[in-house]
Amino acid sequence: MKLIVKSKSSSLHHKLIAFKNDINGTYENIKKELKEDLLMSLLKEQGYICAYCMKKINQDNSTIEHIIGQKYKDGNIDLGKENELKYENLLAVCLGNSCKELNCDKSRSKYQEKRPLYVNPLENRIMTNIKFTNNGLIFYEDFIEIDKIKEFKNHNSHLESENIKYDIQKILNLNCNDLKEKRKVLIEALKKYTNNWSDKEKIRKKLQIYELKYNSEYEELCQVAIYFLSKKL
Repeated sequence: MKLIVKSKSSSLHHKLIAFKNDINGTYENIKKELKEDLLMSLLKEQGYICAYCMKKINQDNSTIEHIIGQKYKDGNIDLGKENELKYENLLAVCLGNSCKELNCDKSRSKYQEKRPLYVNPLENRIMTNIKFTNNGLIFYEDFIEIDKIKEFKNHNSHLESENIKYDIQKILNLNCNDLKEKRKVLIEALKKYTNNWSDKEKIRKKLQIYELKYNSEYEELCQVAIYFLSKKL
């Protein structure tokens, strides 16, 4: 995952407000053209990578995700309905088929009604503590065994940090085998390219490639590379 900075000045932000206010619009009856423009805006904002797994995406293999799930209610407050047309609540994500089992948005779908998303990619304080192991596992703050994370199922009984760990492992399934292997291959390639992390000049050049957008796009899995390259300088 990588920090996403939302654009308050986006024309889509204002179009969504107008759509909701002028005709009492809902996400369900949003116009096709507006939805297509919205997805394109989100893709550009994120550099054409999935907000969760950082897989390369485009208009043909992505969908719109709600950070506050459309069906989520906090007691009697219908937060999902209140936020369904807020630009700051929307992300572009992959189709959730990177692994044999579902991941990202598709994996999360069965939890959205009763559980909020704690690992919010818009929160810098959270994203700065997303880390990776040498064998491609993604984790939050400190690494703990997967069996221990399973104990954090009841979100009301646990700390935010424990819920974030549960989101990564179970809700979004970001450690499914195929995603983990993709990250591991990238880490090994970077290690080899930089001569076992010893060539500082190559590290700096590679880091710049992964930190910047080229033709409005980030490199796939960019934050994995940024994490390891930054540590070696």
